[in-house]
Amino acid sequence: MGIDNNKLNLKRVIILAGAVIAFTIGSGFATGQEIIQYFTAYGAQGILAVLLFLVIFLYYNINFANAGASERFEKGNDVYKYFCGKYIGTFFDYYSTIFCYMSFWVMVGGSASTLNQQYGLPMWAGGLILAALAIITVVGGLNSLVDKIGAVGPAIVILCIAIGLITVVRDGGNIGAGLEVIETGAYAGAAEGETIMNAGANWLVSGISYAGFVLLWFASFTAALGSQNSKKDLYHGIIWGAVAVCVAIVLISFAQIANINTPSSDGTMYVWNADIPNLILAEKIWKPFSAIFAIVVFGGIYTTAVPLLYNPAARFAKEGTSQFKILTIVLGVVGLVVGLFVPFRSLVNVIYVLNGYLGAVLILFMVYKNIKDLMNKGKKTA
Repeated sequence: MGIDNNKLNLKRVIILAGAVIAFTIGSGFATGQEIIQYFTAYGAQGILAVLLFLVIFLYYNINFANAGASERFEKGNDVYKYFCGKYIGTFFDYYSTIFCYMSFWVMVGGSASTLNQQYGLPMWAGGLILAALAIITVVGGLNSLVDKIGAVGPAIVILCIAIGLITVVRDGGNIGAGLEVIETGAYAGAAEGETIMNAGANWLVSGISYAGFVLLWFASFTAALGSQNSKKDLYHGIIWGAVAVCVAIVLISFAQIANINTPSSDGTMYVWNADIPNLILAEKIWKPFSAIFAIVVFGGIYTTAVPLLYNPAARFAKEGTSQFKILTIVLGVVGLVVGLFVPFRSLVNVIYVLNGYLGAVLILFMVYKNIKDLMNKGKKTA
């Protein structure tokens, strides 16, 4: 049975939007660490970074969906050769696979830090739970993956938006003071010369970098979805998923700004320098709620960890085969070991930011191909 590109399947749109949300909201997002570094650190200009990210995100994901629908790639990673040619495309193919796998390490570290900070679980326990769930889901295949994370995604973003909205309504009067703290660098408890971590020299660099590193996650994933879903369903899913994510970013960013110098319950850290700043926000709303939100954060980490583990496994083995399952298990175990020995905040800052610049280079190739295709189309119709 062929794919109907004209009829809108609302249920499928919700699932696809959920998958987009879930893939974007990983350990860095759900913990609040990404939002601190890419948006909050720039104060009011963080809004400009959000808008820039939204435009670029929609641009490349629609491109990936179109390429997947028209080319029916045998492997999702073939999308790189489609936009960049054989040699540069091969480089991006292998590099993005490595980057996705490195990002899986970040998810392991994020889950370990979250469950340790909130529940006092040993670091190895949180990492092991995440790795085991990711392995089980990936072994189930792409359709199982999309359906599972698509169902979890909306719940996560709704709770993230709720925390941001409640905090902004309650503490909105403190936003001005928070912006002044960011502008002057008057961070509570900061050692001499210590300041908030940021992703780049200014909001423009940060917005491009954020879009760039997320691109390397989505390229093969969206291309694969493009070959298995109607364009109409996928377009709507991408757009509504992206808008929901950006609304969550804005609300949480302003909530963080209003509480930039708010300490944790034990007074050892503040929103501006905590590994999991969103747990401090949740705890301030209602102390028992932080325990619930920690589970939500873990869910966000899980929904991103799964595709990040799927991408490298699918790159080197055919989905569903015994080789694919064995490779998934091996990669999951190795990722568990590495992720437990890498500092979480540093990984978010170094791996995500540097790879964001490379993703931005890929966007330039995409723009070039789009212009070239339009010119060739114009010559044919002339």
